[in-house]
Amino acid sequence: MIAGVCICAYLREDNTDEPAGMVKRNCYRFRVEVRISGSRRATRVIVFLFTPNLEVHYTKFMAFGTQLLIVALLAGTAVSAGAVVDTTGFDQLRVLPALAGNPADKDWRVLGAVTPVKDEGGCDASWAFAVTELVESDHFIRMGTLLSLSPQELLDCTDLGSGCNGGSPIGALQTVIAKGGLAKAADYPYTAMVAACKATTTAATIPGAGRVPPGDEVSLQHYVALGPVLALIDDSDASFSTYQGGIYTGPCSDSHPTHAVQIVGYGTNGSRDYWIVRNSIGTSWGSFGYIFMARHQNICGIANYAVAISNDPIPPLIAVPTLSPWAVAFLLFGLLALGVMKLRRYAK
Repeated sequence: MIAGVCICAYLREDNTDEPAGMVKRNCYRFRVEVRISGSRRATRVIVFLFTPNLEVHYTKFMAFGTQLLIVALLAGTAVSAGAVVDTTGFDQLRVLPALAGNPADKDWRVLGAVTPVKDEGGCDASWAFAVTELVESDHFIRMGTLLSLSPQELLDCTDLGSGCNGGSPIGALQTVIAKGGLAKAADYPYTAMVAACKATTTAATIPGAGRVPPGDEVSLQHYVALGPVLALIDDSDASFSTYQGGIYTGPCSDSHPTHAVQIVGYGTNGSRDYWIVRNSIGTSWGSFGYIFMARHQNICGIANYAVAISNDPIPPLIAVPTLSPWAVAFLLFGLLALGVMKLRRYAK
């Protein structure tokens, strides 16, 4: 979802007449702004604890090398904060068997297994919505009852850094298992804000989940024939946000997922095969909240991170902080600057 990274640094000499300590005037100020655009509204995210605003104020006694180090750390955080879905844990899921053949066209909407399109609103929580929708559809297929469940419960109760700036679908699946299921949406209404996790009465759960063989659209077709599937895609290009109909062919990345969706079927229009993909940003977007994406092209990486309901246990998810190559580069730059300033100091 990163359309651009704006890094604005304003460096000025401190005024020696200022009192010692933290100063707001005549200080080194650093602001990192990440603008996210795509299928949702333009969103500004100020990094570092994901606060709505951030100004870092330095003391007059802080070495310039230390200032550069802090700037580098914050910039590295900004650049590494690109996606709003976390792929952590996908490699821990059991990979489901590869399947061959060409099952007949399927549309789970007409079969009654799909609830009305939801809307994330001002909260980037596709990871929670896609998991909620997965549980809803599975409950209908297994139990015969379609329930509208609560994405807010996942938003409140999934740890590991998940929230309105993105999150982990695997962590959300773990939450479903740990809580014994999800509550109805009416009992745990959506607020588009993270709040304290509440005790609830569960209405539906899943037995487990597995990963569709990565990149295998033939197997993906088979698993969608059995039930809707969660998938991660790249929705960062403007062509995605302005999609209004037809079969979408990109442009988009097949290796940098930014958004979680639900594949609810597939079909053919003449000689063109497509996936029926449900988004979670309301019915005013796309084709009444859906997008038809080209099949057999692994468009936007749709088959790379796909999860289907199965009887396989979901392993515990352990969050390991990682840095992107750009973040590492910024960090090394900061450390180098700090070292140079130290050497200059000792050389005097």
